[in-house]
Amino acid sequence: MLSEEKVKGLLPREQIEAFFEAFYFGEEPAYDLELGLGVFDPERKILRLELRLKARPGRCLACNLTWGLPEVFKRHPALNLAGVVSRLEALLPEGLKVAGWDLGPTEEVGEDLHIVPLMVRLA
Repeated sequence: MLSEEKVKGLLPREQIEAFFEAFYFGEEPAYDLELGLGVFDPERKILRLELRLKARPGRCLACNLTWGLPEVFKRHPALNLAGVVSRLEALLPEGLKVAGWDLGPTEEVGEDLHIVPLMVRLA
């Protein structure tokens, strides 16, 4: 249905850099950010995308740094996640539509990788 590359293209690098510039006021963040493909639950019709925060070399991804980011990501106009989900809908197979979306809490996968799940409900 979707590929990792198509999903990454929904949140282009320029948009991420605009977010970093606006949110961190020119300071270098401790992480790189990318959108990735998670899993699809066909029974519940939920597509999980992942906002992946990867620690930059020599930097630390502390939980206190990333736990509040879902609310920031959800509302920040530079990231425009509503627009990302709208572009996603155009990639869905015929007959599927986006019924809604939300961000889950930050998940600590490891010291160098935290994930904010972007849960998309389909109808």
